[in-house]
Amino acid sequence: MDTEQIRQRRQEIVERFGPWTAHNIRISDDLYTIGARIVGDEVKLRRITQIVSDIAGKPLSELRVLDLGSLEGLYAIELAQHGASATAIEVREANLEKIRFAKEALSLDNLEVICDDVRNLSVEKYGYFDIVLCLGLLYHLDAPDVFYFTERVAEVCRIAAIFDTHVSLADEISQRFKDEVYWGTNFFEHRDDESEEEKKKKLWSSADNPKSFWFTKPSLNNLLSRVGFTSVYECHNPSEIKKPGDRLTLVAFKGRRVELLSSPLMGGCVEERWPEKPPRNESTLKLLLRRTVNKLLK
Repeated sequence: MDTEQIRQRRQEIVERFGPWTAHNIRISDDLYTIGARIVGDEVKLRRITQIVSDIAGKPLSELRVLDLGSLEGLYAIELAQHGASATAIEVREANLEKIRFAKEALSLDNLEVICDDVRNLSVEKYGYFDIVLCLGLLYHLDAPDVFYFTERVAEVCRIAAIFDTHVSLADEISQRFKDEVYWGTNFFEHRDDESEEEKKKKLWSSADNPKSFWFTKPSLNNLLSRVGFTSVYECHNPSEIKKPGDRLTLVAFKGRRVELLSSPLMGGCVEERWPEKPPRNESTLKLLLRRTVNKLLK
């Protein structure tokens, strides 16, 4: 497509499906999906792309990347532009048309766009990926689907998965999965009387489940360990200063558990689970007491 055809096609998509809601993608020198300004996920894009580059252990062009619940495709498109073999899985037609438009306009033959529910993820269906992106998705799933989905993310992942998600700040309700208890809260996605058509139009909500389950941070860390990720890290830089206090970016590595040679006794110890309430730390209390005494003596 030439520039005029691209402009016309973009306008047709806006008229049929509405404007882009978050992913401001440069299609040509002076044409963006939203506009020539920072308006959407660009700050997060910098964070996620840098993480992928830092953890991959090889050039981006050698990666196979999966973007789950990809919305308008920004992250898959960015990595495809760097040469990665990228797959975007999205369930809503409006979002799929926007991804396909960018794929065609940017001539990204290495980007595969698939219409599917992420809950259908499996090795048998999609194979393995070096990096799996689960951005703004986990908190739209309800129990027990969210548990099985997280297991499948671990199964298809070879190097690491990146989870950018809301977490519950309160342990209000519990869910049991494979003899483990996980805590969090419910978040309501749709009214009980909403039609399927109404649900499809809510581009930032779940596909169909009326509510979702938000894990507490300790429970989410415990789940990631339980499904097979060997280490999990929270990203602080590149910064997202305006990130809400209940949202975080976790990098979960799919490594091989290392046998300790200098401390073989640890081999028989089960890894401790994160408690919902931090244990009382006597050392911290002593430190605070000492600081208080020192201030009084000045």
